[in-house]
Amino acid sequence: MELITETYFGWTPYPHTDTCPHPVWDAVEVRHDEGAHPIATGAEPHACPNDMCDHGPTFPRVRVRLLCRDCSTVHLLVGEGLTQATTTVAATGWGQAPSRWGSVWLWPGRPVVKGGEPSQYLVTREPNELTTATLCGIITGYRDATGARRWIAGVQPDSDGAHQIDTLRWRHASRGLDSLEVAAEWLATTDKHGRRLEVAV
Repeated sequence: MELITETYFGWTPYPHTDTCPHPVWDAVEVRHDEGAHPIATGAEPHACPNDMCDHGPTFPRVRVRLLCRDCSTVHLLVGEGLTQATTTVAATGWGQAPSRWGSVWLWPGRPVVKGGEPSQYLVTREPNELTTATLCGIITGYRDATGARRWIAGVQPDSDGAHQIDTLRWRHASRGLDSLEVAAEWLATTDKHGRRLEVAV
């Protein structure tokens, strides 16, 4: 399962020119076709160390292109034997608008099961943008020994923080809380006042 930090962070947008007046891509286009391996001498027309390759003369190729007419930038993405999936924002979490919980905004991660609720949320103070600079917290759910749903909140990202939740470290972390609403309230209060609570899972 993809971690929520991988869902939202570590992706690089394809750049336009610095002077592009309207940095928006035209419709993204994809093409599936056959590419040809370079002709080689010997018994096999193509040889390589890749165990997944059939070493035939052709290979399935995927090409994606992006065009910005305002700055005349074109990006071509070409790959061999790539897989393609079509999904929805409800299934990935990414692409959904954040929801407001008190004074904070929760950005959903991937649901645990199809049609279910996410078990993780990244948190910001404003709804405009989620970046590592605007991130103020994380809320993640788990089941305790009795099977009851519990939530842990981490607040104030800090590479030297005492608490690790997901792949990030945090200055403060809650104990297990009874609901997502309580976790969001704890996070907002702790971020505002900077009080320190230790995590106990």
